[in-house]
Amino acid sequence: MTGTTAFGERLLSLLKQRKIKQLKVAEALGVSRTAVNKWTKGGMIDDGNLERLAAFLEVDKIWLKYGEYASGTPDAQPRAARNINEVHLHDSADIVTWEWDLLTGKVHYSDNVESVYGVRLSSNDEFWDMMSEQAREKLVNGYSRIIREGGAHEMDFKIDRNGSHRWITSRATGVKGPNGKVTKLVGISLDNTERKSTELRLRKMKIYFDMLLKHLPHLVVFTDSAGEILLDNHESRSEKMDYLELQRLLYQLVLNNHEWLEQLSASGYGELVFQGRRITAYHHIDDERQPFLMFELR
Repeated sequence: MTGTTAFGERLLSLLKQRKIKQLKVAEALGVSRTAVNKWTKGGMIDDGNLERLAAFLEVDKIWLKYGEYASGTPDAQPRAARNINEVHLHDSADIVTWEWDLLTGKVHYSDNVESVYGVRLSSNDEFWDMMSEQAREKLVNGYSRIIREGGAHEMDFKIDRNGSHRWITSRATGVKGPNGKVTKLVGISLDNTERKSTELRLRKMKIYFDMLLKHLPHLVVFTDSAGEILLDNHESRSEKMDYLELQRLLYQLVLNNHEWLEQLSASGYGELVFQGRRITAYHHIDDERQPFLMFELR
C-alpha cells in the first residue's frame, strides 16, 4: 500500500466516521469539492491544505498524512516513542532514524545516514553546517516547540554538500525523561529531493500560469466535467460578473447541452452560443485520468 493511498483511505474513513460531507470540507478549506474528492483517492495534498485539513478534522497532521504516530484510532493522540527503533514509516533503506539526547548533546543516526544525506554524520555541528542559517533557525524553532509544548514537528529543509543539494523531510517527537520534561528528541528523515523539486517547479509554473490568465483579454474558466469552477480569471476582468453568477452560468451550460458535451469529449474542442455569449471549450484529461474543461467566454 502506498503512502498516498493510505492517506486517502484514512481521510475517507475519518469523513465517514464523523459523517462529514466532502462539500463541507471544501467550503471550510476554501478549495473545490473535486480537490477533496481527489484527496480521498490518494491524490497529492500540499502542506498548507494538509495543515488546514488536519485542524478542521482536529487530528494530528502527521498521522493524517503518514499514519506512523497513530495508536490505532483517528482520534488518538500521537504516542511518543521510547527509543529510536520505534519511530518509522516502514522498513526502508531510504529512511534515516535518529536520536538526540538533550542532556548529553549526543546524537545518533542509523547506519544508512550517508546514503540519504550524502555524508556520514556523527554530531549536530556537522548537521547544522550543511544548511543555510534560515533553514537551521526554522528547524531549531520547531524542535524548541516540541520541548515546550510536546507533540510532533515536521519540516522540509535543504542541505548542501560539495556543490550539490538535497531536500530532506524530517519529522520528530519528544521523549520525556525522569524529570517529566522532554529530554530527548527522536525522529525520522528521508530524501525528498525529487518531490520537492517537482513541487517547486510546479509552484513556479503556477506563477507563470496565473500571470498569463491575468493578462488574457477574455474570461477563461477551468471546470470539472460537471461545470464546477476549478480556476478562473474573473477577478482580473473589468466585466461585472461575480463568482456565483459565473458558476450558475457554467452549471446551466453543462446541464443543458449534453449532446454538445459528448461531441466535445470526443473531439476535444467545440464552440456554441449560450445565453448571449460565444463560448469556446476544450476537453482534457489530467495526470490522474480525470476529465476537465476549459471555457473561453466572450
